[in-house]
Amino acid sequence: MIRQTQNNVQGYARASLWIILGFLLMLGSCTVPGGNQKISKIRLSVQNTLPIHRKNVPIVLTAEQLRKVNRDFSFKAYSVVAGKAPRETMLPSQADDLDYDGERDRLSFLLDLEPDETKELSILYDANVKAELTLVLNKQTRAGIFPELGAVAAMESNRIAYVLKPDGAIVAYGKKRAELFSVDPVFQSELDYEHPLSPEFRLHFESNDITLGQQIEISVEKPEEQWVLTDLENRQPYFVRKSEEQLNFSKSIGLSLNALARLKSAPTGDGNLVALTPWDGLIGCGGFALWDKAKSELIPIPAEGDYVRILANGAIRSIVQRIFPNLQFNGETFQLTSTVFIYGDLPWLEHHIYVKGLPTDYAIVTGIPNLGSAADSNEKQGWLWSWGTDPAGLAPLGVALIYPTTEGDNSVSEEGPLLSLTLEPDAEGRFSYRAFAIWGGGTDGIETETEFAQHVQITATAMETPPKIKFLPPEEK
Repeated sequence: MIRQTQNNVQGYARASLWIILGFLLMLGSCTVPGGNQKISKIRLSVQNTLPIHRKNVPIVLTAEQLRKVNRDFSFKAYSVVAGKAPRETMLPSQADDLDYDGERDRLSFLLDLEPDETKELSILYDANVKAELTLVLNKQTRAGIFPELGAVAAMESNRIAYVLKPDGAIVAYGKKRAELFSVDPVFQSELDYEHPLSPEFRLHFESNDITLGQQIEISVEKPEEQWVLTDLENRQPYFVRKSEEQLNFSKSIGLSLNALARLKSAPTGDGNLVALTPWDGLIGCGGFALWDKAKSELIPIPAEGDYVRILANGAIRSIVQRIFPNLQFNGETFQLTSTVFIYGDLPWLEHHIYVKGLPTDYAIVTGIPNLGSAADSNEKQGWLWSWGTDPAGLAPLGVALIYPTTEGDNSVSEEGPLLSLTLEPDAEGRFSYRAFAIWGGGTDGIETETEFAQHVQITATAMETPPKIKFLPPEEK
């Protein structure tokens, strides 16, 4: 991916950062009159060891890690910035309470990395602020409990939505593009080369009642075919696709679970949200079920005896957790916890499962639909995918599942309309995987089987090789 930025956005981002930190410091001075208002800093570097561009990479740090560096670290007032003063740029971030004890214990943020790039970051914080303050600059995810859907919960990013059913299945919903306008292909040069947009180009936005800011970033998603034009001031991306005779502009419909919930029953979607996997049937896209080894059959997760909580409903990630403290089968009792993460501007969900005391006659199975046109798997590299069209036949669709290959003896099989994966928990009873659906009718722009297969391999490589994080010594004064 080629990225370019028009105009100097550093001053804008720096001003926003210090306005926020200034507000946090005012809050601190109000709660602790005369207190120390010094901003503390934790420095670190994040290294991309792969020769590929990586966009919106989730970086997660624990409170324990951060307090090993600075004992007084606090989530009460903080900000994550890239670069060195006076050229810092603020990164989207949030702090969550994953163990549900009332104290935030995880810091997460999203980071773009060029091939083989190392970025230096700082976490700025004020240890003296007493009241917690959460700032949501651009909400990209959502999670909630929607009884209208007959589901356990639902969650979404800007790119996709997932509905978690009581039987363990997960239904994926693609988000249609909101079509805006088209322009003559003569303007393509302004997308390909780094220079400010011409007044003539901007006039097309104005003629369609769209206010376009001065700070513009352009990413070439596919040379000569697809671009993303991002208005940084208004935090709005626009997607550009080239047809034979014009450049077509669209944007994401954004967070839209409410529209789905209003339908009360949502097997096919609402027109803007399109069901990508069948509502009926077990597992769906990245869900899970029990496997009875003796009978060789799938068993749905019970609809009773569980409780659900929303661990995060944040700007850049949302988390749904479902806990079965006492599952009983054939007189044996075991525990099971399913925790599902979704991140902003990304199409995939990450599923963590913990099982304790699982009877030897049963296994945990996940999988994806077999879409019929093509499918492939690689147990050594840890991926499986299927290619075809959505159930309504509207646009190309690829679904995939990626899993770590170090977590036991995992096996792939085809069970009718399902490509399934039997997962072997590690010694602590845990395993995790990612599942995703990429739809040609949405903003992701993958149109061919070959392109999707390449995307799966790249995603699997990136998952297997996370960026290297190193904490740096304090700056010399």
